[in-house]
Amino acid sequence: MPTKAKGAQLREFVVIGRKLPSDKDPNPPMYKMQIFATNHVIAKSRFWYFTSMLRRVKKANGEIVSCEEVSHSYMFLSLV
Repeated sequence: MPTKAKGAQLREFVVIGRKLPSDKDPNPPMYKMQIFATNHVIAKSRFWYFTSMLRRVKKANGEIVSCEEVSHSYMFLSLV
């Protein structure tokens, strides 16, 4: 995995995906995961890895709805 490379910095992603709609299930539930990865490609890959094990949804019959990087804005409060 590229995450083990020296100097690779992990970033936080929120990935939302679901099983493809079918006649049997026209509105499948969405699954949201918080994943730490070096880039969005690896984040999507890890999403499918965990979803296939936890919810039995494979990449072949699923779709990614959203993959966004979380940007943290730190606010420092000065004590008076």
